[in-house]
Amino acid sequence: MRTLKIGLLILFCLLAAGPAISNQFSIPATATEQDPQKPLVAKGGYVGSDACAECHAAEATHYALTAHAKSKLVNKDADRQGCEACHGPAQGHLDFYLQIQKLNEGGKEDEATALMNDSAKAAAAAMASFKGKSSAAISAVCLKCHEGSTGRTEERFNFRRSEHHRHGVSCLDCHSSHEPKRTEFLLRASEPALCYQCHIDQKSQFAKPFHHKVPEGGMKCSDCHNQHGGFMAKSQRNSATGDVVCLKCHADKQGPFVYEHAPVKIEGCQTCHTPHGSTNPKLLTRNQVRFLCLECHSNTPGVVDPEGGIGPGTPSFHDISTPKYANCTTCHYEIHGSNKDKKFR
Repeated sequence: MRTLKIGLLILFCLLAAGPAISNQFSIPATATEQDPQKPLVAKGGYVGSDACAECHAAEATHYALTAHAKSKLVNKDADRQGCEACHGPAQGHLDFYLQIQKLNEGGKEDEATALMNDSAKAAAAAMASFKGKSSAAISAVCLKCHEGSTGRTEERFNFRRSEHHRHGVSCLDCHSSHEPKRTEFLLRASEPALCYQCHIDQKSQFAKPFHHKVPEGGMKCSDCHNQHGGFMAKSQRNSATGDVVCLKCHADKQGPFVYEHAPVKIEGCQTCHTPHGSTNPKLLTRNQVRFLCLECHSNTPGVVDPEGGIGPGTPSFHDISTPKYANCTTCHYEIHGSNKDKKFR
């Protein structure tokens, strides 16, 4: 009997609170649900992506699968949400076509046709399009959200000074908001195929027998380059310590060492290696190690040095024509730097 009384009390409380709960969690009606002839009037003319989806169902379906669909969750401003973030406020566009729909439903097809053919009114009601726009204007729309204080600032902060931007490459040349081939970053194609469309020379270098494993998918172009622009040459990425990007993987070459090999620190890895591909092992710029070393360690007078030459000259007992001295790194094996021997042994 006591349990029955408690149950009735709880039921009474729920019935009393029902209207309040219903009002608190009710979902607002869309423009069409309120009145199919009268769109929702929103501040600044923004009506929301749901209104766009009523006519543009195919685009809305693709869009819902992309990262842009989350813009409603992360942005509070109407001009940075959904379709209208890129195409502008849709209030006028919606009003124009609802007026045509109303005329057709009222049997006034001639008036509807005349309104459609009114180029001035149709142009005023048209949404912002990217067709015919310059690459700078297209990128400016994207950077409205993808620059400044809105996430991953360091990735795109330098885009307006990047090689891509300077050469007329816009965001839409690599990305597609509606139908990307890869949902990750909305890319039109996967790397490196996307990059190869313009960078033909690099594609041929990766076809050489010794290359970084980019064609095999072991790494990507964007692992070493910031495609949105960087502050280093060739848009290279730098590590957290400010060192060259090569050291991100080849950390054992970083140092600091007690005895530094000057070219490594001053001129960088590309003094001896070609980064994309080579016909020589270890991506070396010369087919034999001795020829590479002799570019600096010759006895030809060069930069002022106690022993002559650009670097210390080779000792007189070194006969590089003999197999014993043909490969310098047989003895000088810590060629990137050493903590125990100034001759890198």
